[in-house]
Amino acid sequence: MQEPKIKPQLKLVAINYIGKCAGNAEKSLIAAGYSPKYARGNAYKVVARKEVQEYIQYLNENIDNARDIMDIQDIQEYWSNVIKDKREKTKDRLRASELLAKSKGAFISEW
Repeated sequence: MQEPKIKPQLKLVAINYIGKCAGNAEKSLIAAGYSPKYARGNAYKVVARKEVQEYIQYLNENIDNARDIMDIQDIQEYWSNVIKDKREKTKDRLRASELLAKSKGAFISEW
């Protein structure tokens, strides 16, 4: 099956719906960038759209080609593993520690 034409934001809804949001339409819309207020009242309508359903079917048939979107916890775990891995280059370990610290808000100053 050829990849259906779909708007990027609706594509994100479909990807999140079958991925990290595990079938929760409201969470899928929020993860795709919709406001929580809009998602609350319209999630079922957006997920029920023909193009979204076709893309969900396409992803289910071609699951190897589906993008897996990492959430912040996955990214932080990756950086932590790089920091702990003695085989990694020192510059890569330092960069990972900097990115992890930034993601945790360590460099925010209240001057």
